Amino acid sequence: MSRIPPDNNARVPETAGASNSTMTGLFRVMAHRPDIMEQTAQLLDTAMRSGTVEPKLKELLAIRVSQVNHCAY
Repeated sequence: MSRIPPDNNARVPETAGASNSTMTGLFRVMAHRPDIMEQTAQLLDTAMRSGTVEPKLKELLAIRVSQVNHCAY
């Protein structure tokens, strides 16, 4: 649980992914600073949806990094 309570009334960017509760929770905490939340969403969108590496491979890498670091993803 985070030290900063999530803003459950905030509009979470689509980048957060409605199916991923961990990312949604992260963005709800960042919602206290909307400018940071929006910039983070843009960075995540750019990193995961553009470039030459396939999005599926990027997702697998994100899952593996979470496993190695014993983090919930």
